[in-house]
Amino acid sequence: MTRNCKYTSSNRIALLLVLTLSLLFSACQTLAPIQAASTETASPTTPPPTATSLPSPTPTATPGPLKLHLSPELPAEVFASIPTPLGMVLSNDPQEADIIIEVASDEQIYELVSYQVYALVAPFFTVQDDIALKQLTVLLSGKEDQEETPFNAIFATEPISLLKRLLDSKNPNQVKLSPTDDLSAIPDGSWMIVPFDELQPEFKVISIDGLNPLDDDFDPSDYALSLPIGVRIGTSDREIDPDQLVSLLPESNYKPDQLTSLIMTGVTAMARDTAFVMSTEGALYPGTNIRSVMRASDLTHISNEVSFFENCPFPDPDYEGFIFCSDPEYMDLLVDLGTDIVELTGNHNNDVRAIYKVDSVPYSLDLYRKNDMQWYAGGTNLTNAKAPLKIEHNGNKLAFVGCNSYGPYMAWATDDSSGSAPCEDWEWIKQSIAELKQEGYLPIVTLQFQEEYLYTATSMAIRDFRPLAEAGAVIVNGSQSHVGKALEFYSDALIHYGLGNLFFDQPGFFITYDGFIQKHFFYQGRHISTQLLTITLEDTAKPRFMTEDERAKFLQDIFDASAELRSTP
Repeated sequence: MTRNCKYTSSNRIALLLVLTLSLLFSACQTLAPIQAASTETASPTTPPPTATSLPSPTPTATPGPLKLHLSPELPAEVFASIPTPLGMVLSNDPQEADIIIEVASDEQIYELVSYQVYALVAPFFTVQDDIALKQLTVLLSGKEDQEETPFNAIFATEPISLLKRLLDSKNPNQVKLSPTDDLSAIPDGSWMIVPFDELQPEFKVISIDGLNPLDDDFDPSDYALSLPIGVRIGTSDREIDPDQLVSLLPESNYKPDQLTSLIMTGVTAMARDTAFVMSTEGALYPGTNIRSVMRASDLTHISNEVSFFENCPFPDPDYEGFIFCSDPEYMDLLVDLGTDIVELTGNHNNDVRAIYKVDSVPYSLDLYRKNDMQWYAGGTNLTNAKAPLKIEHNGNKLAFVGCNSYGPYMAWATDDSSGSAPCEDWEWIKQSIAELKQEGYLPIVTLQFQEEYLYTATSMAIRDFRPLAEAGAVIVNGSQSHVGKALEFYSDALIHYGLGNLFFDQPGFFITYDGFIQKHFFYQGRHISTQLLTITLEDTAKPRFMTEDERAKFLQDIFDASAELRSTP
């Protein structure tokens, strides 16, 4: 076998020597270059490099699933609502968890925090509005004579251990666990602590240190009954996707973008002495004391009984008649108060036609339209007057419908003339209520009814108001009354038989000076609460909010009158 080898030569003698040596080793091998002969001593040759074997790569361990710890102190509904995403497992030990969700504390740093909001509630017919947190915690700790407390006991739908953390770290013993959120099912004189989203109209929400979750500027972080739920990263150094943390944050049960507040008022008739004051002191004068509250509501309702008339004469404060008109300049007051909805059930809406032979209803409607106000229960003909007003706000669907049962005949709309919607035999409005409810609306009904000057509800009013609640209304109001009147809950509706005057004067009839502004709250498609704001008249035309003592007396009188309804079949 012939092998070809590479080599180098300098002289023949050296070549023969190399060939001789190569034969001795058999097989042709690659030789290191040989340097040419020299008289110098040859340097030792450098040995060929030895190949170094590389170590086999060590396999990298695949990280296990992320560990998620849910604190057992979390409210039950929160615990149940937190998902366990793919790639995660639940861990009972917070020390070994990668992500921890718990009731937040000051000792930890949280990536995200949400709030579960609770409310302290009492039966609706409770006079007290507020309690100091310090007093509440003392009472719950059993350190004060229970005969001096405003309640016999406080019940709660949440575990007592959670409420202890919310209210008092010193083991309160006056909180009792309730299996129900139905206030009527617990003993008289008891209050409750309930989740915000479980509020019901039969509850009165009690403020704590002046803070109430129904406040227009409510901040959950400032409120004693807000429970912070925090999401934090554990001691692991694993990288966690921020979006994953967001997906784990429990939803708050208080979502302001799903809450709607509605102001509703009683009689407005900008005429007579009220009009005289507006013409001399300025059109905005009557709203001076209540403006901020009226404007803060999402929706504001005014029951305006008197039509506007361009040629309305300067008001006579000594006028003793009952035919009215309003100067168009008085519209500035309604605009300034943030009026959104105008009720037209009033029995003075066609007075201008009666005395001046001019139909002023179309002109009035045009003023409302130009000022972005909507109206109901009146119009340029019977069909328009009976049409409900439908409003959607923050996901809450409200429908307003009303009628005039009192008259007089000239105030009622006909097929081809303006006026208010007549109640007739009540059948059309009951059918309208039922249809609105079927469409998913919350029907709100207001009535111009027979007038009388009593706190109590008459048997005639009870007879006519209650069937509207049975038809599906959530609120039934008497807009006619110049006197604040009794209330009741009937067939799942709040019935208020009269709110009293807002802007109207009746000098000498002092019972007419006190009245109500209602503030209703709707959340996630339900009517959840009503606040009764109490006002009294001063300077003939300017209502103001009552003092604490005035309010307590007035509420007690109204609530005493309301108690009679609970025994009326």
